[in-house]
Amino acid sequence: MSFHVTICSAKRKTETLANEGEQLLAVLRREGFSVTAACGGRGACGKCTVTLITAEKKRRVLACRNKITCDCTILTEEIRGGAILYEQAAPVPAVTEKKQLAAALDLGTTTVVLELVDLSDGSRKGTAAEWNAQAPYGADVISRVQFCTERADGLLTLKNVIRKQTDELLEGLGVKRSDLQDLFIAGNTIMQHIYAGLDPLPIARAPFKPQAYFIGDETQESGLSYAPCVAGYVGGDITAGLMASGLYEKKERSLYLDIGTNGEMALGGAEGFLCCAVASGPAFEGAGITCGMPALEGAVSHVTWNGDGLKYEVIGGVPAKGICGSGLIDLLAVLCRMRIVSGSGRLLGPDDAPEGCAEYLEEDENGNGVFYLTEDRSVFLTAADVRQLQLAKAAVAAGIRVLLKKSGLDVNDLDRLYIAGGFGNYMDPGSAAKIGMIPEELTSNIVLLGNASLAGARMALTLPDARERLLKLRDACSYIELSGDADFNDEFPEQMYFYEEDDD
Repeated sequence: MSFHVTICSAKRKTETLANEGEQLLAVLRREGFSVTAACGGRGACGKCTVTLITAEKKRRVLACRNKITCDCTILTEEIRGGAILYEQAAPVPAVTEKKQLAAALDLGTTTVVLELVDLSDGSRKGTAAEWNAQAPYGADVISRVQFCTERADGLLTLKNVIRKQTDELLEGLGVKRSDLQDLFIAGNTIMQHIYAGLDPLPIARAPFKPQAYFIGDETQESGLSYAPCVAGYVGGDITAGLMASGLYEKKERSLYLDIGTNGEMALGGAEGFLCCAVASGPAFEGAGITCGMPALEGAVSHVTWNGDGLKYEVIGGVPAKGICGSGLIDLLAVLCRMRIVSGSGRLLGPDDAPEGCAEYLEEDENGNGVFYLTEDRSVFLTAADVRQLQLAKAAVAAGIRVLLKKSGLDVNDLDRLYIAGGFGNYMDPGSAAKIGMIPEELTSNIVLLGNASLAGARMALTLPDARERLLKLRDACSYIELSGDADFNDEFPEQMYFYEEDDD
């Protein structure tokens, strides 16, 4: 039996038929509605909340835990707009005349950014960006690999979703895929495999080796190119970003860091790089956090504490609906500075909190604190949230320490810290250092690269020797697999601490 379903978001309305017993999330996915489902639809994250209206009642439900049983209307908020990083420069107007056109695509797990390029002179003709349309299938690459393996059509579904989104971005700039001489893609190894239709499962299982480090002959698709990958978890976005940074030509020894749903890093310079990746998880993108959300309108993006108490900024200047990654790092730094979070990571209750802080806190059933950010107490941080952020920051910090140790270097031997990607661009380095995620010694020597992956992809289109450079750069990278690495296993628990308890 089929039922009539109406789906409404702020920007569009769709009417469709759905089979009895079909999952609401499956219907939303099929109709192209991009909703948050960080856990991939397993009921663990609580992010796919929608309003379900039937003849009997109207209620808020999880789309992944409710099924179609009658004619109904689904009201949903799509993942649209917000703070997506193009590059440091502002986007330019769309092209009006088709010449020798190509496109560079930064294929991120969370966001997708496309730039149109005129090959005749290398000029940028337009930029378009959106939240990755694969978000309803999971916030991180492992969730998406699971979707590929659990369903016979899983890989084809995700491939079609992202390719359709690419076509829509191009159409928004006034061109079609057939108008392009070349489409150059820079993304992590799993995202590139899915785009190419290659099985990503070997990357998610030991020994974590991809089907292809350089996708080309495997797919035989003319006019489609990919940045070469170093390993299963250090992909083309890193080789493209390293090329854009120019670090590979400098005699300095520096650290390159790209933190997002994955945490990839490279230490070195002109003499080569030592690389690794950490499973920082999607916490820095707001996933897995009770009130976490992407950097959309309504997200708390920065938090400070002064003599007047807690202050925060909200994207779009509207009432706060949640907290995005940069806001979470700031808030955690404030809580550590005020000693509301202990060095070991306990969020204190109101009775144990420092003077002047109790009004923001309540005690949960386990005796831990719940910190309320907004006056209406709709946006808050729990002890479980602190633990998720603690695990994520410890993974990044431990990865940095392992690279230093295996390179025989001290943090003071490094010249600079290069930070790439959207999260890193909006993150306050001082807050990241305060919680122990990045070395405090490097905060005065930070270079923000913006969207280095996109910049590298554009270079691959416009510079005659760029692709040869990418291959040489890939060969100059040595990868350390941290799974089972003794140094990482020693460092990780050490980096769980936010600060020494007697550190004033």
